[in-house]
Amino acid sequence: MTTPEVGTELVNPVAGTKTVFVATATSTDGEHVEVEATYPPNSTRPARHVHPSQTEHFAVLAGSLEVRRGGEAFTAGVGEEFSVEPGVAHQMWAGDDGAVFRWRTSPALRTGELYCSMWECARDNDWAPSGLQMLEAVSAFGDEFRLA
Repeated sequence: MTTPEVGTELVNPVAGTKTVFVATATSTDGEHVEVEATYPPNSTRPARHVHPSQTEHFAVLAGSLEVRRGGEAFTAGVGEEFSVEPGVAHQMWAGDDGAVFRWRTSPALRTGELYCSMWECARDNDWAPSGLQMLEAVSAFGDEFRLA
């Protein structure tokens, strides 16, 4: 399993996504992990999920994100920020114009390793992992990620 460093880039050439680590568990003494993510227009919707003990904070730098958070549905545009508290089911994806956003997860726990595990699963399965393969990749990260 890969432990990311500041500057590590995870690029998925099929999904058209790019994730760059700007802070890691190591660089923040476990306080948070922060990435700058780039998603293409109308990116794939992730599974609805929760983070049992972590807060996520998002800041949209370009484009827009379609957000489902708890019972809410909204679009976050350039300059807008929002958070997802622990245990709140959510999902988000890029709108019609794609999205570039900062994404901070606090505390860090093993979030960086989770992102790397998911990327490695995609890479090792020709960028098209099955749901079962992806579930296996995230199963070791129950403190960081659970399906809702």
